[in-house]
Amino acid sequence: MCHSTMLKLCLRILVLVGLAACKTPPEAGNITLARSQDATVDRYACGPEQTLPASRVDTTERLHRLRQKMIQANLSAYIITSGDDHQSEYVASHDLRRGYISGFSGSAGDAVITLDSAALWTDSRYYLQAENQLDCNWILMKSGYSDVPSIQEWLLSQIHPGDLISADPRIISYTEWTNWDNFFSKAGLKLELYLDNLVDKIWGSEEGRPPYPSDPLFILDTAYAGLSWQEKIAAVRQSIDSNKSSVLVLTALDEIAWLLNLRGADVPFTPVFQSYLIVGTTWATLYLPPGKSTAEVVAHLNANGNNEANSVRIKNYTDIWNDLQYFNEDGDRVWLPYPFSYARGASYLIYKMVPEGKAVFSVSPVLLMKDRKSDIEAKGMQNAHIRDAVALCQFLSILEEGVAAGEIWDELSAVSTLQLLRTAQSLSLGPSFGTIAAFGPNAALPHYEPTFETNRVIDDTSVFMLDSGGQYLDGTTDVTRTIHLGTPTNIEREIYTNLLMGCIDIASTIFPEGQTLSSLEILIRAPLYSLGLNYGHGSTHGIGFCLAVHEAFNTTYHEHFFGSQEPGYYQDNEFGIRLENIVTVVKANVTLGSDPNYLTFKPVTLVPYDSNLINPDIMSKKQLLWLNDYHAKVREIIGTEMLWQGLTNAYEWLLRKTEPILT
Repeated sequence: MCHSTMLKLCLRILVLVGLAACKTPPEAGNITLARSQDATVDRYACGPEQTLPASRVDTTERLHRLRQKMIQANLSAYIITSGDDHQSEYVASHDLRRGYISGFSGSAGDAVITLDSAALWTDSRYYLQAENQLDCNWILMKSGYSDVPSIQEWLLSQIHPGDLISADPRIISYTEWTNWDNFFSKAGLKLELYLDNLVDKIWGSEEGRPPYPSDPLFILDTAYAGLSWQEKIAAVRQSIDSNKSSVLVLTALDEIAWLLNLRGADVPFTPVFQSYLIVGTTWATLYLPPGKSTAEVVAHLNANGNNEANSVRIKNYTDIWNDLQYFNEDGDRVWLPYPFSYARGASYLIYKMVPEGKAVFSVSPVLLMKDRKSDIEAKGMQNAHIRDAVALCQFLSILEEGVAAGEIWDELSAVSTLQLLRTAQSLSLGPSFGTIAAFGPNAALPHYEPTFETNRVIDDTSVFMLDSGGQYLDGTTDVTRTIHLGTPTNIEREIYTNLLMGCIDIASTIFPEGQTLSSLEILIRAPLYSLGLNYGHGSTHGIGFCLAVHEAFNTTYHEHFFGSQEPGYYQDNEFGIRLENIVTVVKANVTLGSDPNYLTFKPVTLVPYDSNLINPDIMSKKQLLWLNDYHAKVREIIGTEMLWQGLTNAYEWLLRKTEPILT
């Protein structure tokens, strides 16, 4: 229903929404379904008299209540994606709607509910996790397999021509919505623009729905940020002018936080805040929920100043919907962000609220600006990684000593201990994502996070994979190391060593400016390919500056790019191994040729590799020399910081772990 505060918006939506033409759907024989509607009985623990795993959430009542709301809205299908109103990858606990309705807690996945079935799509990182968490009401669709239908294809087999489908247009990006709409309209189905989020209507606070955090914003000093927000916004205005636009509408939370040198606590692990920002050629307006601004923030933005060009006005968060409608004068061109890399672009509802014919789509200039770290940001990132490495090495030394002494360690105690050590480091804001502490079979889940139900003891019988990171005022970190505290198998050593060889090969390569992730990725995968093995996740992501651990980035490598290099291998129900460094792109020293535009990678992560898992006999001399040089830098840089902090026990551990390997 339309509330009084949304009356204008609702009226506008009703005018904008037309009827879809009815057309004959594609032949059913052209679509290969992964499962029939009754195929949930084929999932493990879904047969007669079988006991559900403790990790599964009973969604029967939730689905029933959602379907009642669907019937009231005359909908035959409802799509629930993982994002929020800003198309974020990681969202506030309040916005975990897909997790609530399905019980699946992975960060990537889309749920579709019809009046008599429910299905969830996710990628290879989460196959096992989804199987363990989805109850038997759900069909699991493993994206990536050729016989798995898309959401659109599956819905053609589930509902009938003329039926209505919907999703929340605030959460769905413009491009995703229009792709769906084009597909469904050709099949005689209607993608209905329905404003009420149906999950919100059934998910009340009495069921434990978390509220949005109430923490106010805080200012990131230019000593860390490098440039003032005035300097940044002046560069954005140049882009607006070059794009022949009147205004730029920013919806991505990390872009707004970076541009204004502000941070918040509205999203777990990522210091961003709910907001929209419209930047004009001579003015700017920030839209915030009540209680988020402070006197310091008002002064920082000069929000009450008379000079509009050097001030950012602050308005209520929901005023954005009315204000977008005012750009209807001749010559108005409203720049909306288009999807790029990890960024999903503006929502469909943002597009719909801009007067017809005024929207112009292009990649956000802020995305491209923050991808290239400034000199001060680059220095801060390296300093943050030094302190972070001290905390991680300190933890690994404590864990190794404790297990050897017969202490009982498990995944959860590892997470809590590491977090305490990280937050003890200066400028710490806490972890940058949920720590993946996975022992033995749990490590076969690439994005596993321990719970009380799944928690395993860490001992000397298998590998322990630890993927973790920290947020600091001067940077963001992300590092993965896999260790074995006993005697690894020959297979574990061979796989680990080949993954390490891939890390070394790509980190040491020299390439001309203009190379892309896809053009270099074979270097990191080739050693694993030689074993006939592979992994399903990406090998690189950008990383933010005191922002998102997964940051959208220009796909062409350039100086001051910061991102990951992370190969892995996962043997179902047995073990998993992943290695990850953050690197930055720097100028390369070349011996011949006059072209100065050759680049290479410089490791920013400085944490030893586990010599217990390395088989030097299968490594080349060049690879061993690189490894010894890397460990020498770890010893020098991290060891010096350890001694300065008085961590003598950790320093002795570091000396042992960085002993050179004879070549």
